[in-house]
Amino acid sequence: MIRLFAAGRLAVLVLALVATGCASSDPGAIVAQPASAGRVPSAESTTADGSEPAFSGWWFDDASIGSTPPARSLISVDGAQRDSQSAPTRSRTPHGPAKALVTPLGLVVPVLSEGPAGYEVTAPCGEPATVSWGTPLYGAEIVLDPGHGGEVETGAVGPNGLAEKELNLRVAEGTAAELEHRGHVVVLTRTADYRVPLEVRAAIANQLGAKALVSIHHNAPTPQMSTTPGTEVFIRTGSAESRRLGGLIWQEMVDALSGFDGVSWAAATDAGALRVTNREGQDSYGMVRRPRMPAVLAELGYLSNPSEAELFATPEYVDVASVALADAIERWLDTDEVGGGLRAHARSFTPDGTTGHNRGCLSPPME
Repeated sequence: MIRLFAAGRLAVLVLALVATGCASSDPGAIVAQPASAGRVPSAESTTADGSEPAFSGWWFDDASIGSTPPARSLISVDGAQRDSQSAPTRSRTPHGPAKALVTPLGLVVPVLSEGPAGYEVTAPCGEPATVSWGTPLYGAEIVLDPGHGGEVETGAVGPNGLAEKELNLRVAEGTAAELEHRGHVVVLTRTADYRVPLEVRAAIANQLGAKALVSIHHNAPTPQMSTTPGTEVFIRTGSAESRRLGGLIWQEMVDALSGFDGVSWAAATDAGALRVTNREGQDSYGMVRRPRMPAVLAELGYLSNPSEAELFATPEYVDVASVALADAIERWLDTDEVGGGLRAHARSFTPDGTTGHNRGCLSPPME
């Protein structure tokens, strides 16, 4: 058994390799499954034939939201600690090449190939790179995409100073923990405060063969005030499953947020689960358009609205939003329900291209 403890500050990322059939027809396939903060992956995880996998789990401890990856890590191998630089090179598996990799410093990156020097990967900013070792990922059921990240792409900033990039990550981590607790396999496209262009985020989901991708955001600027939450979920044109997922997320989020008392909500007049198209008639948002699986982009509320920003800064909000998203995703997986808030007409919006690209992007250290 191998477990990794990150030293220093790093957003919570917990990954346990467990037996599952979601990504491979091989009954002994192992894929990555994140565990919630503070929860230890089971030492009893086994492959389908009852044997223990080569890498039965690792997790990061002493984490902090919105921080950069730590400078080094400690490895515990059968009770003996060693520096990450002397860790085993790779885990050999019988069921095909790795699709993505959790690097020694906790970043999730797509794998291009494997070679004598380690894994050839796409670094967070999109350039090819070599990582000598890490935890290989062979599939995922759900990919969660915490929007924005890094020094430049903070996203919206609330009047209380709360940055959207931090809030998105908190909710994504909470949702992943909730889904893992229910037995689902989840991977995050961003695991700390660093920049990841849209093409790399989509590549992670595409290579892992996820069933769905949910990109998590909080909105700005503030539109008119409303008596109900202004949650918006952007869905893909022509995709019935994206439409269904969007309707379920909208329904669960609005119902959950409506349980908070004393909040002055903001909402656009067409808020709901809707298509957004640019001047060429394409879906406006890359995280709706680029993934090959059903994908949605969820703007859970208005961080620019002082009343909502005050709520969003609380642990209670993160917990409620995480459970609502997990409930919606599980309903999408397990039922044929379509949810609510579905709008027949598309909103017209053409992004200015100032975010989501890789211009000036510098990848953080991966090991």
